[in-house]
Amino acid sequence: MTLLESRRFRAAGAGLNYAHRAGDGPALCLLHGLGARWQTFRPLVRSLGPNWNVYAPDLRGHGHSDWVGGRYGLTDFTADIAEFLTEVVAEPVVLVGHSLGGWVAAMVTATMPDSVRAVVIVDSALYPLRREQRDAMTFYANPSLAMRSIAVSLRLADPELKQRWVEGRNQREQDPDEMLARLRCPVLLVQGDAAAGGLMAPDHVERAMSLLGNGTHVFVPGAGHAVHADAPAAVAAALRRFLAAEVDRTTVKGEIG
Repeated sequence: MTLLESRRFRAAGAGLNYAHRAGDGPALCLLHGLGARWQTFRPLVRSLGPNWNVYAPDLRGHGHSDWVGGRYGLTDFTADIAEFLTEVVAEPVVLVGHSLGGWVAAMVTATMPDSVRAVVIVDSALYPLRREQRDAMTFYANPSLAMRSIAVSLRLADPELKQRWVEGRNQREQDPDEMLARLRCPVLLVQGDAAAGGLMAPDHVERAMSLLGNGTHVFVPGAGHAVHADAPAAVAAALRRFLAAEVDRTTVKGEIG
């Protein structure tokens, strides 16, 4: 399988590092979560196989992309990725966003719907979290408690980013109901298991599905917040079924075993 190659793109607001692997299949853009970097998607890319035309940027302030102090709002991330899709991908794309990346994917789609074929939102906390959920994710706010799997990513990330998690800014910067109601392309919600650290609560899913014009939902038992890394084969299978259903104009819902 061809390896992902590291490249550079200069957006108006920040220089972005990204990985690319050419393929004959659909264009797929992978957006990582807070404190992570594009490498978090390696297990999913392996599970998807070689045919996808894969793009995976580091969001500003993350990985090897530029730090831009004071400019880490949702609109800043969204502007970078909208420009990236226009200038680099330059074809309708399937956007896959994990956590913070799910918010960015949804906002990009609402901003430029003709450029996005479908959206996959992976265990994003679309609505305010319960106290126990926030407490379970303190490793994002305090790198000294970071899991080994994201320790390198957190060292590379701008320390200012941790304030996004501490302050719970996403819901204040963008109304999730208004954002989700604007999405008209097919949307897949991938929910992790709360018992393993998943943050997309059942009531989040129910509320989001009531707002989406073309929504599908899958639950991945045993997978934590990083569903795509914990259960890459299951997420890859769900993505394939979802896109097949898009083509066939059918709806696929249910649980991944």
